[in-house]
Amino acid sequence: MEPSNIRMYPFWRSWAVWDLTSLLNFSRGLLAEKALVIDITVPILSPILARKKTLAEEIAALDVNKFECPVLPKKEGDEAAQRFRYEGYDIITLQKEIEREYTIPEPQTAEEVISYYAKAIANDVKLPSQFANLVPKVREFLETRAFGEPVSLDEPPMIRAISSNVAQYVTVKAFAAALRNLVVEQLTPHLIDAGRKLSETPPFPHSRVTVAAAKTVFNLVPCGNEFERRFAQFLEDTPNEDVTAFAKLPSQFGFSIDYTDSAGNLRYYEPDFVVVRPDGSHYLVETKGREDIDVIHKDRAACNWCENATLLTSTRWGYLKVPQGDFEKLQATEFADLLVVIPTLLP
Repeated sequence: MEPSNIRMYPFWRSWAVWDLTSLLNFSRGLLAEKALVIDITVPILSPILARKKTLAEEIAALDVNKFECPVLPKKEGDEAAQRFRYEGYDIITLQKEIEREYTIPEPQTAEEVISYYAKAIANDVKLPSQFANLVPKVREFLETRAFGEPVSLDEPPMIRAISSNVAQYVTVKAFAAALRNLVVEQLTPHLIDAGRKLSETPPFPHSRVTVAAAKTVFNLVPCGNEFERRFAQFLEDTPNEDVTAFAKLPSQFGFSIDYTDSAGNLRYYEPDFVVVRPDGSHYLVETKGREDIDVIHKDRAACNWCENATLLTSTRWGYLKVPQGDFEKLQATEFADLLVVIPTLLP
């Protein structure tokens, strides 16, 4: 039976934490020799992505007339209104199936609406300081592009038209789409440190499934689901001539890779496993049961990290994504089998 809450730690620290000898299976002998074989060092690279603190120049250079968006209706029931389909997106997150609506009071001037939209756009791209820079561009968009022809925003009918829910959605979405690709800038990676050992991970509790293994630096392999448990057992059962060491990378170790998601937002991704082979090559391994829309972005980021780590260190790094369906069908007995069947990156 799995314990409901056990302690994870590098195996040679076992006597310094909790007395769990009845629950945990580990060896306290030959600690230094075993540590040299199964401890894994992960290099520390500088980020290759960063959020810009200002977009003043980029906003000023925006050509709003090139924005891709539907033509807004000038009044209820006109031809443009009949063609437009409003799908109920959250004005801030732009996620479908909103649970609330963002509305504004009946505006008296176009400036009220423009200011409201500029704030919403600045919040959406997480750059609230850009409000002042966005105001003239929002006005330009509504005057020259949004309605398919130049309009005067000072007329009462147009003030009502630009303050509709449709206008809110289209304006915020158009600007967010144009700005998201500009918010994150590419940086040249460099080696901050030759590496940090997994044995430096502080002890941490774990309440899910575990695997007892001799090839890992931890007393037990902490797994997040059944597929991870089976994959960890697979790595443990492979011959030493195939895999010399592996570890499930815990969040407490603090290793993550930056990437941009499908919406252009800067995110951080934590790979599942690290595997070391007898030739010294290292692999980041992602076990994947269900794939979401951001998987391809994570894969690309992991591949880039491995390529940079290989160039900046004396260790070859590769990335391998192991889909659950392929793993179950293959019934591999060695890690090398996966490398033959599943595409990977190994510079």
